[in-house]
Amino acid sequence: MFYGWRIVTVAFVTNFIAVGLVFYSYGVFFKALAAEFGGSRFGVATGLAIMNIAIGVCAPFLGQALDRSSIRNVICLGAVLTAVGFFLASQIEALWQFFAVMGTFLALGVMAVGPLTGATLVANWFTERRGVALGIAGMGISASGFAMAPLATLLIGAIGWRDTFLVYGAVPLIVVVPLAWLVVVNRPERMGLRPDGVQDPAEAAPVPGASPAPASEPDWSTRRALGQRNLWVIAIAIALNSCTNGAMLTHIVPHATDIGFEPLAAAWVLSSIAGFGVAGKLLFGWIADRIDKRLTLWCATGLQGLGVVLIMSAEQYHLLLLAGMVYGLGMGGMPPLMGALLGAAFGRFRVGRMIGLMNPIMLPIRVLGIPYAGWIFDRTGSYQIAFLTFIGLCVASMLVLVFLRLPEVEPGTEPPGPTGDPNPSS
Repeated sequence: MFYGWRIVTVAFVTNFIAVGLVFYSYGVFFKALAAEFGGSRFGVATGLAIMNIAIGVCAPFLGQALDRSSIRNVICLGAVLTAVGFFLASQIEALWQFFAVMGTFLALGVMAVGPLTGATLVANWFTERRGVALGIAGMGISASGFAMAPLATLLIGAIGWRDTFLVYGAVPLIVVVPLAWLVVVNRPERMGLRPDGVQDPAEAAPVPGASPAPASEPDWSTRRALGQRNLWVIAIAIALNSCTNGAMLTHIVPHATDIGFEPLAAAWVLSSIAGFGVAGKLLFGWIADRIDKRLTLWCATGLQGLGVVLIMSAEQYHLLLLAGMVYGLGMGGMPPLMGALLGAAFGRFRVGRMIGLMNPIMLPIRVLGIPYAGWIFDRTGSYQIAFLTFIGLCVASMLVLVFLRLPEVEPGTEPPGPTGDPNPSS
């Protein structure tokens, strides 16, 4: 079996842990923290916004580290920081202390372990089958949502939120560190292999719907990269989606309990989103390898917007579950499509750096959704205005993609030089 599929397995696990322990669990911890410290929903939601700001600021540095140094070491360090963050969170006595932990240890740790690192690693190992590989790796994100929301609900009910944080802190040390240390290798060339497991270099297949461009890989300085229209188009389109996704995932459990459903039933709504996100990652990853990636992202974004419409109008439990499934199917396409678009636009040797540069561009948009929805609820007692806003953001994302132009052949068929991966053992 091609070693790259072991890399995909590692990315699946790290995505599951990084996203599941924080982002998919946050909505479940939401009311417990608000009740403990007397915070408004806007106040508690601010913690995740602070974390996203910290990730956005630090992501360019992580992106460069992923392209130039040992990804194995980055993941292990991130796992340790994540563990320390949860151990500290279990001891907080005020909401501001939780925000401080979110903006430091947890932000840096989750960023180093999570989707940015996983997407970079998988993109290094695959070209022709990148969409499917990223989709499988991204399934870890959705699988965590399916499992972690009800699990966190049960844990908090049984042992309290503080001891649940202690359990969460142990997981990265027990699972992520040994797995990454034993398996992770930056690129197939370090093992005498080729991307996708092919024996000889092959010409890249044309990208459907793309315009011609040189196949050679340019030396992307930061200034030159930031001057590329494609980087900005992809960043803004994904940011508009991320703004909606972060808010919906954080507030769907409080919304479901607000309209009369029990906490565990509400957690299963979040699980329905995550469960169908698994299908979305596989579906849209597979499609992205075969048709125009822009059209694929349009379809995924359209499903998200439809899902929000259905969530707004759902009053019966089975309809709310159905709405979550529709939303999750579209949302699931975002991680593999982002990696596939960046790989097609800039080449596999620049994916980490481009994701890192995208984050500050995305930050002002993506960070607003979670606190905005909390503020709307505090002011109106309902999420309806926020939901209408998120539908508009989905439409805006689809319009932005009109300006995307992908090269006919993916840039870069050989490593940019010996400095591209200085650590031969990792």
